[in-house]
Amino acid sequence: MLSKIPFWVFGVLLLLVFFGYRQSRDRLVTPLYMGAIALAMLGLSLFGVVTAFGPNVAPLLAWAMGVTAVVGLGRSVLRPRGMQAAPGAILVPGSWVPAVLMLGIFVAKFFLGFATGMGLPIVQQPGFVLAASLVFGAFSGAFAVRALVIYGFARESRLAR
Repeated sequence: MLSKIPFWVFGVLLLLVFFGYRQSRDRLVTPLYMGAIALAMLGLSLFGVVTAFGPNVAPLLAWAMGVTAVVGLGRSVLRPRGMQAAPGAILVPGSWVPAVLMLGIFVAKFFLGFATGMGLPIVQQPGFVLAASLVFGAFSGAFAVRALVIYGFARESRLAR
């Protein structure tokens, strides 16, 4: 069964581990960079939902609910802690949260691809479609939360000067 997994999937996994590790170190970021990542994650997850389940209202609504719920409720849990203003950027302390989010998306997408490739009937079940769409929306909403928090911190830091 493992022999049927495309080789490039393992390359993507290694790349995500590398990027996740980089996020565990202190780094300088700009709100524009974080916003671009958040928009990319939103677009990719929406594209993934549409390609997996079609442009149907129910999965799209579940995806939007996942994004909205995490953006609305996740600020206190997912916000980067200990940010500091730096010239032209924000110093964000290292965190394993982005790595967990990236690997969570990978696992969810891998399971969906595996289930689809194996022709498992669960992929067509309405509950699975809604749950998977909600999960993809929630993961991308987490990246949006982090970007919004960094943008707000940058704005407050400029006003405080």
